Amino acid sequence: MAGAYTIFGRQVPAHVLSIATLASVTAIAAWPRAKSEAPAAAPAPVAASKEDDFDLEKFLNDLTKEETK
Repeated sequence: MAGAYTIFGRQVPAHVLSIATLASVTAIAAWPRAKSEAPAAAPAPVAASKEDDFDLEKFLNDLTKEETK
């Protein structure tokens, strides 16, 4: 197993130092992105009128009428 380093009078294994280094680099790299992204307002739901709705039943009826001709 790898050696340990003495930090502040305590023995710290090398793998703990590498995990702490990777975690701190990731946190520092992600911090500016998280800070600059402002929470976007949710878009207002678009209320579709009955005329704009797709009528599946009517479409299928028209399609079957075409096929039977």
